[in-house]
Amino acid sequence: MKPRPVEELDPSELLRSAAARIVTVRLAELRGFAEEAMRPEESRTQHNMRIAAKRFRYLLEIFEACLGEAAKPARDAAKRVQGVLGDLHDCDLMLPKVDGIPSAAALLRERRARLHGEFVALWQAEAAKGTWASLERLL
Repeated sequence: MKPRPVEELDPSELLRSAAARIVTVRLAELRGFAEEAMRPEESRTQHNMRIAAKRFRYLLEIFEACLGEAAKPARDAAKRVQGVLGDLHDCDLMLPKVDGIPSAAALLRERRARLHGEFVALWQAEAAKGTWASLERLL
């Protein structure tokens, strides 16, 4: 998955301003996957959302010095989203490998369903707390 471009970055722009624009684009990219990723069967979208969460998290880590502590909740939330979606993707990769072993396949499907539920609950909790909206106000 290719990242969305950040338009018209200027090397002479202040770092805080450029960071805000880059983070805004990456946050929109991450949020753009959410609705579809809530559907359990959308494994490709969930995988793409994991990649978007990773990019977003790393940007927040890189720009932490100029964004300040107020960006930490979003960074931590992105790390959790990335983690649970990564575990979910691991299930997706393993399921075809255990196709002929019904008990293992059943366990993986059960684990995947539980992880998907964790992801949905996590995303909804962060939205309800205003994690993403708080970051947008900071930017």
